[in-house]
Amino acid sequence: MDVVVVIVSVVVNGLIVGALGRLLLPGRDPIGLPMTILVGVVASILGALVAYAAADDDSAWIGLPISIAFAVAIVWLLRRLGRRRDERVTLDPDRV
Repeated sequence: MDVVVVIVSVVVNGLIVGALGRLLLPGRDPIGLPMTILVGVVASILGALVAYAAADDDSAWIGLPISIAFAVAIVWLLRRLGRRRDERVTLDPDRV
């Protein structure tokens, strides 16, 4: 039962962090709900590692804003990669 609770907690935390990352970056995003959760989970792991390395035990709360900043950066990167793919498709004269 403990493993299920951990998995659900990771998914919910990933959804919250990923959604906040998407909300803080205006514009359309090329990702859906599963990718939002994945972005949030990856950002949470990166944020926790940075917070653990940079802070002592009394300031462990700093991991959340760092995680959200990582989520914004990942969403921005995905948006840029998606835009490049769209530009290649629309600029290809054979596909017009």
